[in-house]
Amino acid sequence: MKTGPPAGIRRTGFAGVVCGLLWIAACGYAQPRADTARPPDVVPLQTPAACGRVSARGTALVCADGSAFRWNGVTAFALLDQLADGRRADADTYLRWARATGFNLVRVLAMADVLFKLSPEEGRRHLDGLFTAAAGHGLYVEIVAIADSARLKQSPDGLRNQVAAVGRLAAAHVNAIVQIANEHYHPTQVPALHDPATLTALAALIPPRVLYTESASADDTAARPQGLFITRHLSRGGTPADMTARLALLGELAMSTGKPVVNGEPIGAGERRVPGRRLADPRVFRDLARRTVEAGLAGGTFHCEDGMFARVPGPVQQACARAWVEGMSATSPPTARRP
Repeated sequence: MKTGPPAGIRRTGFAGVVCGLLWIAACGYAQPRADTARPPDVVPLQTPAACGRVSARGTALVCADGSAFRWNGVTAFALLDQLADGRRADADTYLRWARATGFNLVRVLAMADVLFKLSPEEGRRHLDGLFTAAAGHGLYVEIVAIADSARLKQSPDGLRNQVAAVGRLAAAHVNAIVQIANEHYHPTQVPALHDPATLTALAALIPPRVLYTESASADDTAARPQGLFITRHLSRGGTPADMTARLALLGELAMSTGKPVVNGEPIGAGERRVPGRRLADPRVFRDLARRTVEAGLAGGTFHCEDGMFARVPGPVQQACARAWVEGMSATSPPTARRP
């Protein structure tokens, strides 16, 4: 049965329009005010234009004005490779998706040989374009300078040249943050990188104003590697509850070192569950993000299967991404504190 305004107000002309509008408002069809549509405790999405260059202060990351910055990143390993291949439209599509979903940072590889082929030289040629494109979408970039170095047969001079060049290019963009090496302990990295002292030596090549971390560690709570902030790839062993519980250990690491800690690459989302590699339950990712904040960490990076190739994720992964963002944004941002 159709419904409408009472017959008494079905009129033509100006009076009818007025009555119709009054009827719509009374029935609750008016749009909510923009300033009441979002709960007051949701953390606003921070952009490079508003926040400026991020730095470390105590156990927090802060914007240029000293306000707390919450790292809310997403895996986007292949973005630079897309630009190098002339696929700017694909890169922009992923950047738009990341921003619209609620992320403020993308994590990108500057070189690779396993997931895709990107030489250090080719990657460096397109880094400026990557930082500029991400800034245009309101996003920060964590650029991983060294990956698959064993596969690419990187010499000590090659490693130094790569880190120095990535650092120099990052210094020209306020939205650029550097990770020296992805999982320095991994067999895909040259043996020299397995020693944290090598990472510390390479860090001296990064300009002072650029925020950087050295690498994750094989042990969640290892004191080294560090950097101006610390990143750890949370162990994927055990149940989701076990993984979530380990976040408290990362909080303790922040307090013991006096540095910000980022939950850099926890277990990833997939369209289906793969034991030890992928989960497909949005509730797990909401809880991981929420507990990341509650543990006093500077933030975290959502990891997913499609994100490695910088393609818009499938529906299950998107549901997990939205759940992560909800968990990350629904509580107050961290404060700059010292142990």
